[in-house]
Amino acid sequence: MPHKTAEARAAYSKAYYEKNKEARKDYYKKNKGARRAYDKDYYKKNKEAKSAYDKAYREENKEALEARRKAYYEKNKEARRAYNKALSLLKKYGITLVEKKKMMNEQGNKCKICLQEFNDKVVSCVDHCHSTEKIRGLLCRNCNAGLGFFKDDTKILIKAIEYLKGE
Repeated sequence: MPHKTAEARAAYSKAYYEKNKEARKDYYKKNKGARRAYDKDYYKKNKEAKSAYDKAYREENKEALEARRKAYYEKNKEARRAYNKALSLLKKYGITLVEKKKMMNEQGNKCKICLQEFNDKVVSCVDHCHSTEKIRGLLCRNCNAGLGFFKDDTKILIKAIEYLKGE
């Protein structure tokens, strides 16, 4: 036996791993498609065994996995928040954060209705037509909610203006 002790075997394995690291990377890059096909085929053939193994692993390591998940979320809180914000804009309105910032710059960083400047306390909301889904601009939360309460109906808004004027 070439390795007399467990430490010698571990040292050899580590040295072998380090020595062949670049060759392994090159192999995986060159054979990416074949590796994926093999992995997919292997998963199909062993789906039940793999699922059972994964379930057992999650059960045995519940606390460690939960601790790792919490640490990840805590470490990446701001990045997750920004990602979720960007994803939400894309899903709801079909625009990116860059496009929203461009709109904000075009509006002078102010609400299109009340002209209040956007900041940490005054949040910008994307205003859109509910029937055509077309984006009209950025509004502060109050103006956006106000239009929503009036159901984007100009007739109701005109009656509200007349009411406020005392006519």
